[in-house]
Amino acid sequence: MHYRIVVISLIFLLLPTFSYSQEGSIEIKVAIYDSVVRVYTEEVEKALYYSWEENGTKYEIVPVVIGREEVIGKGKNSLTNENFDVFIVPGSARPYFDAYDFKWRLNVKKFVENGGGYIGICGGANLASMGFQEKLSPNSIINASILKIANVYVNDQQMQEWQYLWKSNWQHGLPPINVYLPKTKNPIFKGFYGTYRNIRYGGGPGMYPANSKDKKCGEVIPIAIYAEEPMEVAPIHFWKWRNGWEIAANVTTDIKGEYAAIATTYGKGRIVLFSPHPEKKTFFGGHVEEFPVRPNAGPFTWFIYNWSGGIPSEESYNWWILRRAVAWVAHMPIPPASNIAISVWKPDKGIYFNRREILSILDF
Repeated sequence: MHYRIVVISLIFLLLPTFSYSQEGSIEIKVAIYDSVVRVYTEEVEKALYYSWEENGTKYEIVPVVIGREEVIGKGKNSLTNENFDVFIVPGSARPYFDAYDFKWRLNVKKFVENGGGYIGICGGANLASMGFQEKLSPNSIINASILKIANVYVNDQQMQEWQYLWKSNWQHGLPPINVYLPKTKNPIFKGFYGTYRNIRYGGGPGMYPANSKDKKCGEVIPIAIYAEEPMEVAPIHFWKWRNGWEIAANVTTDIKGEYAAIATTYGKGRIVLFSPHPEKKTFFGGHVEEFPVRPNAGPFTWFIYNWSGGIPSEESYNWWILRRAVAWVAHMPIPPASNIAISVWKPDKGIYFNRREILSILDF
């Protein structure tokens, strides 16, 4: 016979603010859409292994990564209101292509309309919007696949804001940008109204009101506003070769004052869209640094950028934002705004704190 020995008291010694109720437990089941670049998905997944207690009930977020087949209704983890409470689309290009499939779009809209939550980050915010209010451009291709469940347009130009994605040395790029948190009736930023928050920026949109007549679309509440312009915080450039590399033009952006995050509804479902990345750690101070990918290749290279010299936050600095968004769209109590990163990760193997194993589960 196998016995698992777990010394629970260790958890209470390390985390005295947490207690676990025997009276009841509620799971919030979250489907995270798989990205072509798996690390994007994993960053969100890692942030969501979390639980808290409210009025004697333990609430636990349970993330599950799903792909295209599940979204269109196949497999045991198909995207249905019976299987999941929340659907998250992280930033990547893959959903734009998958959403060309009418069935993909229809199933996501049906999930939200029937009461499911939707959270979009960066590209996932673009996907949920009314699209790009612009003339023929590369973004016109994306307009053919958008969901139109949030009554906002997105300002996200390929030769402007998108350059902060295209030119980024991903883990070392993405500048820290301050967003302003206005007082609203939405509780996600309760306790922080009237303050600024530092969040990493990776080419996401500025959002602004659209004019959809779809009665399923609810009121748009801006819960964060861009207080800085990316091009001023992190000036980057287009480069050209003339017997040596020189700056050809500045990369410009124009999202300051536009929405960085919104909360809204579609049918019975709730929606939160983030333009910046709360799943990523951020930096305090520092500067942008541009460099060629192959410095000895002359004209046969390209320039990318790092954010250098800043003091990094702990990895979990902004995770509470994402966790609160999950709770709100799932119609659950709002968890504390805590930087503590506690997770039960692969519980058949151990318990982890800040992704470090603090307790092995032994088999005999």
